Amino acid sequence: MQKDGDFHKVYDRAHVAKSMITFMLDPKGEMPWDEDELTRDILHLNNPKDFERVLKKSLPLLIFFYAPWCGYCKKLKPLYAEAATEVRGQYQLAVMNVDKVENYPMRRQFNITGFPTLIYFENGEEKFHYTGGHTKDDIIKWLKDPQPPKEPSVEEAATEFFPTDSENVNYVVHLNDDTFDTFIAENAQSPILVMFYAPWCGHCKSLKPELIKASIDLHDQQSNAIIAAIDSTKSPKLSKQYKIEGFPTMKFFSKQFVVFFCYLISRDGKYAFETNERTADKIVAFLKDPKEPPPPEPEWSEQETDVVHLNEENFKTLLKKKKSALVMFYAPWCGHCKKAKPLYTSAAAKFKDNPKVMFSAIDCTKQRPICKEYEVPGYPTIKYFNYGKYIAEYGSDRTEEAFVEFMTNPEEQLNKPKPTPPPPADPIEFWKDSGPGYENVHLLKSSTFDSIVGQSRKALIMFYAPWCGHCKKAKPTFSSVASQLASTHKDIIIGAVDATAERDLGSKYSVKGFPTFLYFENGQLSSEYDGGRSEQDLLTYLTGSTDKVEL
Repeated sequence: MQKDGDFHKVYDRAHVAKSMITFMLDPKGEMPWDEDELTRDILHLNNPKDFERVLKKSLPLLIFFYAPWCGYCKKLKPLYAEAATEVRGQYQLAVMNVDKVENYPMRRQFNITGFPTLIYFENGEEKFHYTGGHTKDDIIKWLKDPQPPKEPSVEEAATEFFPTDSENVNYVVHLNDDTFDTFIAENAQSPILVMFYAPWCGHCKSLKPELIKASIDLHDQQSNAIIAAIDSTKSPKLSKQYKIEGFPTMKFFSKQFVVFFCYLISRDGKYAFETNERTADKIVAFLKDPKEPPPPEPEWSEQETDVVHLNEENFKTLLKKKKSALVMFYAPWCGHCKKAKPLYTSAAAKFKDNPKVMFSAIDCTKQRPICKEYEVPGYPTIKYFNYGKYIAEYGSDRTEEAFVEFMTNPEEQLNKPKPTPPPPADPIEFWKDSGPGYENVHLLKSSTFDSIVGQSRKALIMFYAPWCGHCKKAKPTFSSVASQLASTHKDIIIGAVDATAERDLGSKYSVKGFPTFLYFENGQLSSEYDGGRSEQDLLTYLTGSTDKVEL
């Protein structure tokens, strides 16, 4: 191969089109596993259908789930290949790249949060996660006598998640099925906040430092309040008793209150109210003086209004009966939806006596198939229907007056010339207050996206909206990561797209909420990143450097 007219590198791949194309896209890149002669005895699973097919085979199966950028995966690869050759015919060893977007469901299905992850199957059923050593002989020995992971003691598990040493002092109390009731009874005079967590949970890891800081602050202030933690994966009795359905779940105990479901507080064991404090300062303030907030607002569909709430059963039937119908596709957590809801409701009341007009709404968190069918890009999305037929997306203002004006004569409103939209805001105005490093974030547009991302070996792109609070919160960390990588990994791009201005890019990559982080390799979308958002989380993900092999 020649580069700039000079000899650059000898082509060392198979003489087939697929290999040649892969090589030309990334001549410096490593040979893909499925092209490596060393892995000829390994079964390469390219997609979930391949996975389903291999499960039907009779041989015991070990699958190595990996990401191409993972350094530990690369180290284990030749040893795994040697083991595959030695046990050929007795066991089937397979690999699957779950960093490809089409294989991302596999990560969720098997809760793969680190690489490499090896899982053993028999008769089509998942049996154990691999817990052996990191040599060929270790792999073969384990296959001959596969065993479930050794359960750590409560103390070991707690120490691993909440390390306690000279550099990690904290006053979090660790409880379990055997110790919980006694501890609560003995400390009945103290307010106690308990976090139910799972060691693999990213949100738990994000909350952990805040709890530790709060425990230290309470200790320094000589408060009698207590912060405790329970590993739900090791305490099934308590998890069932308190109906733990997600992580982290915080419960508060005292003589006055008991908290359920993420700070849901109850009196005498019955539901009373909810709060949601996730920072050390607010946790400390809450424990010092727990106060009852206003009762939660009932769901929109449970409120008595003139808005008709649709679902899969009544969607088409009701729309077919109405000459003019607006449908608001919304999510309960969406701030813009909450703002538009009372105005939309008031407009609906103006037409309550008109049998030909309907204002309706559909909760996309509960009715996903319908929202997917109508390609809802974000919330709220409002669409106009005529006798059940979709006509157009509502594009006027989200005010009571605009809703009423539109539904008074929809045809006239749809044919009105649309005003010229204001020019999009300069992305620099959004990023310049991020702190040092923001200038290393590539601010991408439709015209520059392919040329910049396409030239990178790796790229992490944040799709954001200028009004999005979580996006604003992510800016400083994202900028800092960009600054660090700019000097050490010039082949890794950190970029950002204002999805409200670059709608075609948001649509192309199916961006449904903000921020959305998409990971690209060699210019191609590889997966959506949904890991932790700390600097270390992002740097580890992009560079592959970590202190622990997760097997």
